[in-house]
Amino acid sequence: MKFQVLYKKTFLKELKKLPKDIRIKAEHLCFDILPEIENLAVIRGLEKLVGYENFYKVRFGDYRIGIEIDIQSKIIECCRAMHRKEIYRYYP
Repeated sequence: MKFQVLYKKTFLKELKKLPKDIRIKAEHLCFDILPEIENLAVIRGLEKLVGYENFYKVRFGDYRIGIEIDIQSKIIECCRAMHRKEIYRYYP
């Protein structure tokens, strides 16, 4: 069974502000790869955040995508897309 992918409004706004090369990679992951996966091991660069049960990050150079994954209900929610200096102030 595939994961259901949700996108927060803030994520979509922040995605537009990313540099073009990073944005293209992030859009490919979030809109092409995530809706098709059945196993989390497929996501390259996915790391669990220390101290949190459902929060993960994906690294793109100096930028990070904050993702919340509920494995029980098979839901992935893309939450934030920011520079590495800023993301940990606002996410999770």
